[in-house]
Amino acid sequence: METAFAPPVGITVAAAVLGALLAMILPTCLYLYVEPRGRRQWAAAGDSPATRRAPALVRLTAWLSFAVGQIALPWLVVPAACAVLLWLQMKLGVARPIGLAITAAVGVAALVQALLAFGMLPLGVRLLARDGRLRARVAARARVHALVSGGVLGACVLLGWAMANVPHFVHPWLRAALLWTALRPVMAYAAVCLLHAILLGRCARALVDTPPTPRSE
Repeated sequence: METAFAPPVGITVAAAVLGALLAMILPTCLYLYVEPRGRRQWAAAGDSPATRRAPALVRLTAWLSFAVGQIALPWLVVPAACAVLLWLQMKLGVARPIGLAITAAVGVAALVQALLAFGMLPLGVRLLARDGRLRARVAARARVHALVSGGVLGACVLLGWAMANVPHFVHPWLRAALLWTALRPVMAYAAVCLLHAILLGRCARALVDTPPTPRSE
C-alpha cells in the first residue's frame, strides 16, 4: 500500500502559526508608517485631525496588500522548487507525462502569483493616500485578481483531490513532495489573494462613494 509522508499535525499547526506571526511584522510596520501620513486626504466635514482616517475597509485592504506584496520575491522559491522537481523526475527515471504536466502547471501558477504580488505594496500605499488616479483601475484589478486566484485555487483543489483519491495518478514520491513544497502553499496563497480581491472590489466602491472633501489644516 502506497503511503505519503506527512508531518505531524502539531508541528504543522505550530509552523503555520509562527509563520503567520512573522509574516505580520513587515506589513504592520509599513501600515503604521504610511497610514498616518495619508489621513489628510480623507478629510470630511465635521471631523478633526485626531479622528480623521480612511474607512476601516480601506485600511484593512491596504494592510492585506502589504501582507501579500511582501512575499512577491520570496514566492519565486515555489516555481524554482517545481523546476527542481521536474529535473528530479527525469533524473530518477520516474517521469510521467501527467506528473510533469502537474508540476509545471503548479510552478506556472506560483510564478503568476508572484508577478501579481509585485504591485501590491504600492497599491496599499496609494489606497491609504487616496490616489484619485487609482479609482478607475481598482475595480478592474480586483476582477482580474479574483479570476486568477479563484481559478488557481479551484484547479489546485481538484489536483489535490485527484492525487489523494485516484490510484497511480502520480508517483507517490512526487505526490508527497509536490503537496508540501508547492501545491498547498499555492492553494493557501490563492485563498488569501482571493479574499484580497473581494475586499479590493468593495474598496473601489468605497473610494467612489466617498469623494474627498477639501479641508484646510
